Amino acid sequence: MHSFFTKIFLWFWLLIVVVSATVVVSAGAIRSRSSDRERWTQLYSYLVGLRGRHTAQLLDRDGKDAAREYIESLERVDTGNYVNNKNPMRDYLFAQGSREVLQQSVPPYLQEILEKMQQFPEGKPRLFEKQRIAAERIVGLNGQVYTFVMPIPEPPTFDQIYSFITKDIAGEGLIYLGTILIVAGGFCFWLARNITSPINRLRLAARRIAHEHLEARVDRSVLVRRDELAELGQDFNRMAERIDALVHAQRRLLADVSHEIRSPLTRLNLALGLARQRASAESGEYLDRIELEADRLNKLIGQLLMLARVESGVDLEQKNVFDLATLVQGVASDGDFEARGLQCSVEFVHTSEYLVEGAFEMLRAAVENVVRNAVRHTAPGTKVEITIERSESQQDAVIRVRDYGPGALPQDLPLLFCPFYRGSDPARKATAGAGLGLAITERAFQLHSGRVSAANAPGGGLEVRLELPLMAKTQETSKVTLALAPSH
Repeated sequence: MHSFFTKIFLWFWLLIVVVSATVVVSAGAIRSRSSDRERWTQLYSYLVGLRGRHTAQLLDRDGKDAAREYIESLERVDTGNYVNNKNPMRDYLFAQGSREVLQQSVPPYLQEILEKMQQFPEGKPRLFEKQRIAAERIVGLNGQVYTFVMPIPEPPTFDQIYSFITKDIAGEGLIYLGTILIVAGGFCFWLARNITSPINRLRLAARRIAHEHLEARVDRSVLVRRDELAELGQDFNRMAERIDALVHAQRRLLADVSHEIRSPLTRLNLALGLARQRASAESGEYLDRIELEADRLNKLIGQLLMLARVESGVDLEQKNVFDLATLVQGVASDGDFEARGLQCSVEFVHTSEYLVEGAFEMLRAAVENVVRNAVRHTAPGTKVEITIERSESQQDAVIRVRDYGPGALPQDLPLLFCPFYRGSDPARKATAGAGLGLAITERAFQLHSGRVSAANAPGGGLEVRLELPLMAKTQETSKVTLALAPSH
């Protein structure tokens, strides 16, 4: 359960249900206890007179022993019935004044009750709720007036709980709770939806921007809200507009600068050619150096223009369907030709065909950058291994380019596809170019909804993984190995 909507809904719903159920249960318990107290009050108003007259009659007719035995039997019965009662069950019979005629030990707090009972007439039961005592003045068989006192026990806890469950909860309480569940559920659903709906729209807009759709904005349904989420949406749109402007400005600057540099560089090469015609033998070395640096600058400008072209996505307007394996095979053949001069080779393994849709030349240049980078770094006498196969989901084509060079430092792996990054390893940095080739590759594959990654391969070397969505599932055949060995 990771949905923000589900969490908000359940938490609010459970909170309302728990609070409402607590109110219902508390109200029911108070009402049940009040009802029990009233029933017990009526019961002991009747029992105090009944027990008192019977005790007084036994005393007058059969003596103290019979009356005492009767009270002790009542005590045993009461103790068995009210096991939860904290006070001991004991009845008392007083003659005129405060003399206990059955010769029982009397608690001191009964003296105050006896004094008050002298003010009331015979046959009228009195209840003292604070002391939980019931008392009544009784007239015996011989006309003598007695005061009979008996404690009122607490209602048994189990009986209270059982009565509350069977009478209150099982009846109206269930209706109350059911109504609360339904009403609270509807309210919490609306509340959770009202909170999470604009957040989902913000998330979708952020996801579109992350996938290079810089024109994405939060829609008006969020902006018209008069709360913090509307302010968040407005801030998000301002941020997106700023990012869009900065990215387009950077791309324009890169393209314009690269294009403007190309013209003076061309004139420089022309001037260099004229200078060679009039130069002396001693100045030839300096002119060769100027030509070398001009060539490097020309290659750098070419890569910058390629990066600007890829960033603009202009080549995506000429998409077509082609076999990715054929593309990679052509790149591998060209790479093997270049590798021969470095005493290494390129080997390509593929299965059947892998139909993709995209800009052929853009993707060819992207794969070529990876292959040429691997040829440049692999050790002499080794080979660059290129394979293409389907992913586990069978929906993507996966190209792997593996060399047997020094590899890359762990801290450099996440940065290899950043523009102008050449790594921190001196051995690899010495043979690196301007650091634009892999950046162009990543951008080209991202524009085709693909992914690129790099990792150090077991046994040494670097492995670059290129993934591209397939057009449709194709039938696999037996693997064919195209080994392009160096000529001797």
